Amino acid sequence: MKGTDAGHSGPVLTRQELETPRTAAEMRAWIDAAHSRFNTKALRAEAREGRHFANELVLEARPMALFAYRYFGASPDVIIRHVLGNQNHDGTVEDKRQQPDSIRYLEVTTTLKTYEDSLRMELLSKHGHVAAYGPVTAEGPRYKRLSIKAEGMARAHKSIRADHLKLVQDAVERKAKKKYEENTVLIVAVDDSTPFREKEDVEALDKLAREVLVPMLKATNFSLLALEGSNGLHLCYSIAYPSERLTRKRGVNSRN
Repeated sequence: MKGTDAGHSGPVLTRQELETPRTAAEMRAWIDAAHSRFNTKALRAEAREGRHFANELVLEARPMALFAYRYFGASPDVIIRHVLGNQNHDGTVEDKRQQPDSIRYLEVTTTLKTYEDSLRMELLSKHGHVAAYGPVTAEGPRYKRLSIKAEGMARAHKSIRADHLKLVQDAVERKAKKKYEENTVLIVAVDDSTPFREKEDVEALDKLAREVLVPMLKATNFSLLALEGSNGLHLCYSIAYPSERLTRKRGVNSRN
């Protein structure tokens, strides 16, 4: 698609660019650079509508890049390829290290864009501001909207966390019902800016993963569950060996 801003010509982002194989070392930096192309008010508004492959970049490629950078230690010998389409994976892994991992496929799901989030983005594009929390209501279909409003309200942090724990569980439940290839990682993009920001938040998410999510995936072909946040949260669980967890929270590594 073409940008509508004066001085901008050519596509903002192409399918070919998204599907170009990149190493675990370079993929995250490329995505940050691609995201920076949405540098005008008009382009950001179009991105919020999902144009210019913005959803594929933010909701699929970025979580894959975060996982690859963290799990594979930013290795230049691990190649990630984002695959668009309706196949049963969003990315492939080619591990050229001397001791390669068994991971071959990546499947991504997100908790970062619910229906209410989409309505908030619509309001943000229309008015330039929107309440972060509180009910959002809309009348009429998207392109023939009669009215849309968001009632701002203060919410307790525990309530926000509880909502997002449910979003994570719902996202994993949906994937657990589908058929995937063996040696596939399920990557769940989570919000670690507010809901999973504090130590106790991460502990609650970890408890959910260990006690509910990993057992839920035992009968599937998923080999790993990875919970990835843009601000450093990285919780990774072996489905076959649920006691194994690799954690990276804001640059701190530990194996439990």
